[in-house]
Amino acid sequence: MVNEEKHMKKVLFGTTMLVAAGAFAGAAVAADPITLKLGGKQEQYFGGVASTKDGGREDGFGIDTDTEVYFSGSTTLDNGITVAARIELEAEADNANNADKQWVTVSGAFGKIEAGQRSGVFDEFMVVAPTVGSVSLDDSKSWLGAGNGINGSVTQLYLDQSLDDDDAKVTYVTPQFYGFSAGVSYTPNVGGPRANNSSIVAPTKKNRDLVQMAVGYDAEFGDVGLKASAAAATQSNLWIYQGGVNVSYAGFTLGGAYTEYDDQSAAAVASWDADASEGRVWTAGLSYAVGPYSVGFTYGQTDNDSKSGVDAAIYKIGGDYKMGPGIDLVGNVFYGETGIGSSNVDASREGFGAVTGIVLAF
Repeated sequence: MVNEEKHMKKVLFGTTMLVAAGAFAGAAVAADPITLKLGGKQEQYFGGVASTKDGGREDGFGIDTDTEVYFSGSTTLDNGITVAARIELEAEADNANNADKQWVTVSGAFGKIEAGQRSGVFDEFMVVAPTVGSVSLDDSKSWLGAGNGINGSVTQLYLDQSLDDDDAKVTYVTPQFYGFSAGVSYTPNVGGPRANNSSIVAPTKKNRDLVQMAVGYDAEFGDVGLKASAAAATQSNLWIYQGGVNVSYAGFTLGGAYTEYDDQSAAAVASWDADASEGRVWTAGLSYAVGPYSVGFTYGQTDNDSKSGVDAAIYKIGGDYKMGPGIDLVGNVFYGETGIGSSNVDASREGFGAVTGIVLAF
């Protein structure tokens, strides 16, 4: 009798689950299947720099490119839930990545759930200093020929305040409520008997068990717009904090951001070849847009406390002219100095640069 009762319970439970699954599937039928659409971007930059390194001249001219192809699509189910997919492919010949980002999004009145390889809420919510001209402060540093100041760090922070983390993760973002929203992302530490199976997308060692948390605010008060963010990320002995704010009015946007990092997990990072790192990055900017034209000034500085860290400061003026939908002509001039107070290889590097280019979005 006991075995028969257990058997009946299993049958009843299984039948109930099948009925529930069938009912949910029936209620969640989509009017149309997901159809992928093609999109992407193509950026071509040309520029030159006049710089000095340890007192010697290092002038030069260069070309930079950034091209990606996107496949994306979505459908809305009869129950109001939207399911979307996106795949991003790198298109440069010298890029080792194929699909560098790919994820699925399920959204509705409950908020948004994402799973796949893409940035987490630290980057998604981040408000930074306004920058015009498509060339960031960190790009300006690269044109000057300076190396990365935080080798092997999970953050890759230098003058870039993003995490730059596209490892496989799960993200949840709340609905917006009176301008506020919040989110959390988690990158698991892949392990167990299938850890070495090729079908398992394992994160880089430095980003395992990485947790990201963020809060954002976006609202308008008459003609004044306000955006703000606060975020944190942690993993083992790593902590990163970020905050930013932008205020806009009559075509002007004024804002800035501050990031502080404390990474004492050097022993846990396989590629780490420097001491533990801690420091801060801050940026500020002012931009103005009228019609198809925009111009802006941005400043950024780092302060790296590690012995082999490289500090930097960049001053940049950028301009943008929208020739048409998805077609921008950009120009930038900048002055920068890196290796401030450092004995690193790139100590005492400074110089001027000018970069122009065309940016296409399709």
